[in-house]
Amino acid sequence: MPAQGQHLLKGHISDDESGAGLSLTTVRLLTQDSVFVGGEVTDDQGDFLFKDLKSGAYILALSNIGYVSQFIAFHMPDGDCTLPPVALKTDVVFLNEIEVRGSAFIRKKDHLLVIPDRQQIKHSFSGYDLLYNLMIPGLTVDRKNRTVTAATGTATMYINGVKADFREVQHLRPGDIEKVEYYLLPTGKYVGDAASVNYITKTYNTGGYVTLEGEQNVAYMDGKYDAGAKISHNHTSYTFFGGYHTKAYDGVKKEKSEELFLADYTVTRDRTTEDADFSNNRQYAQFKVSNDTEKRNLWGQVSFVHDGTPHNDRNETLSYTGHDERRIPSSEQVDNESLKPAVSLNGVFSPTEKQQLKVELNGSYAQNRYSRIYRETEQESFTEADEDFYTFDAYSRYTFRPDSKNTFSGSLMHYHYITSALYSGDYHSRQHLWKGETILTANYVHEFGEKVTAVFNPGCSMLNYRLHGDRLQRIWTLRMNTWIRYRFNSMQWIGGGFSRGNHQPNISSLNSMDQTIDFYQVKRGNPYLGNTKESTLYFMYEGRIKRLNVQVRLWHEIFDNNIVPDYYTENNRLISSYRSDGSYNTLNSDMSVSCRISDALRASLGLKYSRMYASGESDLSRDNFVASADVNYFLKSFAVNVYAKTAEKILDRKLLAFVDRPASCGLSVRYSRGKWMAEAAVDNPFTKQARYREQADYGVYQYSQALTSRIYQQTGYLKLAYTFDFGKKTSREEKNVDGSINSAILKAE
Repeated sequence: MPAQGQHLLKGHISDDESGAGLSLTTVRLLTQDSVFVGGEVTDDQGDFLFKDLKSGAYILALSNIGYVSQFIAFHMPDGDCTLPPVALKTDVVFLNEIEVRGSAFIRKKDHLLVIPDRQQIKHSFSGYDLLYNLMIPGLTVDRKNRTVTAATGTATMYINGVKADFREVQHLRPGDIEKVEYYLLPTGKYVGDAASVNYITKTYNTGGYVTLEGEQNVAYMDGKYDAGAKISHNHTSYTFFGGYHTKAYDGVKKEKSEELFLADYTVTRDRTTEDADFSNNRQYAQFKVSNDTEKRNLWGQVSFVHDGTPHNDRNETLSYTGHDERRIPSSEQVDNESLKPAVSLNGVFSPTEKQQLKVELNGSYAQNRYSRIYRETEQESFTEADEDFYTFDAYSRYTFRPDSKNTFSGSLMHYHYITSALYSGDYHSRQHLWKGETILTANYVHEFGEKVTAVFNPGCSMLNYRLHGDRLQRIWTLRMNTWIRYRFNSMQWIGGGFSRGNHQPNISSLNSMDQTIDFYQVKRGNPYLGNTKESTLYFMYEGRIKRLNVQVRLWHEIFDNNIVPDYYTENNRLISSYRSDGSYNTLNSDMSVSCRISDALRASLGLKYSRMYASGESDLSRDNFVASADVNYFLKSFAVNVYAKTAEKILDRKLLAFVDRPASCGLSVRYSRGKWMAEAAVDNPFTKQARYREQADYGVYQYSQALTSRIYQQTGYLKLAYTFDFGKKTSREEKNVDGSINSAILKAE
């Protein structure tokens, strides 16, 4: 029993948006003249308790990172007291004005809100760097290749709610990023994404900057050199970016054993690469104008990309045994070049707080050239193709949220491709193909009380394509993405769902063209491929257990009409084509854990098990277990990162081949000070001869090969970046050049 005149004070703190109890809220008890009496922290349910209080007038000070602080005056009676529940509202945290000790993981109704700390911001130079440093469980960030993969698939990137290209994210200034929203199961305006990452940044109206960045590999030629500038005035910004990337190394060498079971005899041969040569260069430029107001965001952009691979050559020795006993040299020379101008127009309109309309229009033209010369002693094969490739896509989405419990949205998308390619050499042909897909989806999100969220997202797609001279192919697909999530509290939730979608055939396979691979093999397109249907059933848990941020998931994927290689014989030749009549399945489980061990030391660990199997003429299956680890250590102006990943053994879905990937590891050291950033890194420092192994059995064709290259061995790079601001500060603008150049040309490999 408490002493006379001393009593209990209870209370409950919740999130204003979700209503869920808000854990780790700091609760300070003050007298009316602000003298500190005592402090507590709310538990996992958002509850707090003070003991042995005397009656009198007090002030309750409530604070939690990412929320507006509250001060509540109350009178403690002469007895136990339970205060009315208090809901904290989300706040915009300005990191230059306060110090956040440890990145804050705040679980909202439909997403994870992450507020970076100063260490993570200081040791980042791009949006990818910062996202990597946050160590969000289940989110894989490849800073070098600039990709982000979530538990549910590739994450779509946004900046202030506007869809962003990978170059936009690369050129975000970390100091301008106030917080990051991560939607593992997207709702509202992000519905349709496998996962969504939205950077919320500070905004500036006047000023500009110039940025320079260079990265050079020290083991072989691989350099990236970029420059950009931006000028902002009032609500309008003008940006320009340009860059040059070059890469050259001694190619990929292979040791390959093959058996070709032809109609009259069997061909057995071994391929050994004697030397190889690869070189590529890319240049890009972009000009963008954007205009933002409170009710809308408009921007237009023109860009230009040139991509050339003048050398992708290989000299080999072929050793034939059995039917054909001989040892001969062979060579292959491949040359690619592409030019692509593109234009984009985008608008996001918010007429009211409850409504949003988003519209995107994109168009591009690509001129592609491909040539290949293949020789075996005196025999020579030659293929040349010139292609004009046009793309157009349009997207619109309307979202209406009448209240906090219900959200309605609908979207309409159309993607259109037209390609005309002229082939010469061994085979002369003109291939004209058009392909279009229209996707219509509806979405309804409902909140059942404060703990349960359900999403119902039906849709359909219509794929049309026609190769000149062939019949029209029309494929309808019903689509679905529905799930339900239960929140135990502000720290933990569990959910499950089902999705069904489709994958279009690669446009380069939809043709009736032949191309010589060698003098026993011919590559052939297939203009009648089906649409791959993907179905996924999944369950997942996400939460914080003491100092650990954890994600666990189980899922089963089924790919019907899976498009894979198809081999058959014709006139004592092996035909390599495509088919879409099989299925591929995976059973998976994984766990991701991240932990802030101290202010200077952060770590993450991932474990994954997969059971892969394919059904068809010959059933194939394989098990894979992989573990990965990342450690970040911050020391003043230096950041040290160490990563490691175990070897993998997979059954490749697109090849139906067994692929062995070697283990990998690396170390990087980064120095950041003011406007400068310097980084040195090494990958696979202990690996002298990494081999990627692959084998497959297609009945009439079997092979086993090992691939090696200088790019798979010990490598390292040096990186230097500098940013100069002028006038008043302006937010770091982002390059939005789509560097990918599509092509429908049938290629030997």
